[in-house]
Amino acid sequence: MSLDSIRSGSTLPLTASARAVIISIAIVAGFAELAYAMMNVSAMPVYLKFSMHYGETGVTAIGAAFLLCEGLMKGPFGILGDRIGRKKLIMIGPLVSVVTALLTLLVRPEQWYLFVILRTLDGLGAAALWPAALAMMADVVREDRRSQAMALFNVTYLLGIALGPALGGAANDLAAFVVGRLPEFVAAHTPDAVSQHVHARAVDPRHASFYLISFVFLVTALVAWWRVPNLPPHHQREGAEAEAGFSWSSLVETLRRSPAMLFMAFITFFGVGLIMFLIKLFAMQEFGLSESAFGSLLLVPCLIIAVASIPLGTIGDRVGRVRAVRIGIGLCAFSMWALILMPGHFALILGGSLIGIGFVIAFPSWMAYIADSSHPSQRGAVMGAVGTAQGVGALIGVPVGGLLYEKASIAIPGMPWLNGHYAPFIGCAASLLIAWLFAMTVIKPGTAGQY
Repeated sequence: MSLDSIRSGSTLPLTASARAVIISIAIVAGFAELAYAMMNVSAMPVYLKFSMHYGETGVTAIGAAFLLCEGLMKGPFGILGDRIGRKKLIMIGPLVSVVTALLTLLVRPEQWYLFVILRTLDGLGAAALWPAALAMMADVVREDRRSQAMALFNVTYLLGIALGPALGGAANDLAAFVVGRLPEFVAAHTPDAVSQHVHARAVDPRHASFYLISFVFLVTALVAWWRVPNLPPHHQREGAEAEAGFSWSSLVETLRRSPAMLFMAFITFFGVGLIMFLIKLFAMQEFGLSESAFGSLLLVPCLIIAVASIPLGTIGDRVGRVRAVRIGIGLCAFSMWALILMPGHFALILGGSLIGIGFVIAFPSWMAYIADSSHPSQRGAVMGAVGTAQGVGALIGVPVGGLLYEKASIAIPGMPWLNGHYAPFIGCAASLLIAWLFAMTVIKPGTAGQY
């Protein structure tokens, strides 16, 4: 079956042509998440903390600008994608961050507002990319195979998360060696005639990861231009259901009948937001890890999770979407509590691995559940609205997490390792537990606003 048949037909099983579309989007998602993981988890927190000398509250407040714009604009960009097609947005999103990553290096410490503006533009690019990519995947696959398609998306997404901190940290550490330690070594171990011409340069090695980020975003846009087909949204295709197009009133009614879906998105990502910009700082300050060591610590568990994500991610097709969401979020919640209460590198690796496994079980079924809850003509808008709820939750969680990390004081008898730096992680564990209890008691099959 050719791409022309996709352009003129309705949703498809995983034929060769539909699979080609899904793989193309998944590759784009992998490169994009690689760049976003380097930016959000690795480069920006460390650069703002140790190069710009901002406190954790300032670091997370600047990160919140990204989430604010992403959260507010996912809905509008979802609607725009329903009208003009997905490919344009999938290309434009990464191109924005090609420029902002380089402009970040020109900002001086006192110009904090420029960091806010640049992170806002990054959020705009992310808001254009993700709803369009997810909606296009839902457009080309029939309902009973969406968890499988989302699981493939998850593989490359998780590979991006796994490799992002490792590559970003390695780039910075390598740059530090080249501009600092290497000249010192040469000066100490070569004749004076040579050493007097070798000097350590006053270059911030943390710039290296931003050059790498810009390059990866450029690759993302080029892959999208080259491989992602310019398919019309499902509801605009010849042979699709002949129903009315986008309607604000229908969208509002769909969301009004789905408050549980919106609350689940909000509370889960509030917990994620509490820690998302602090994970690397926490590992460096509490465990004394270097940037490369932190990336290496994440690498193996994330790669294992990525490999396992296809069989795990299709659980929703076998046991049902809601049950898979319950299993996944429950595993995330209890693993986070175990990570807090069992200190050490081993607990960090094991707990992080189980949280990742919970994510790959829950996320594909969660996205498929959302896609099933909306008419094709409003699918991008509904996914965007749920994405907005996620973004708002993370947006509130991020500055709260930074404030707790910097200001909170914790002293519990018998648990000497617990200090104020653990406060955001405790909040995250509590939020995930609430989300799991809510999924167990309120979210039920058929409760979303079915069209």
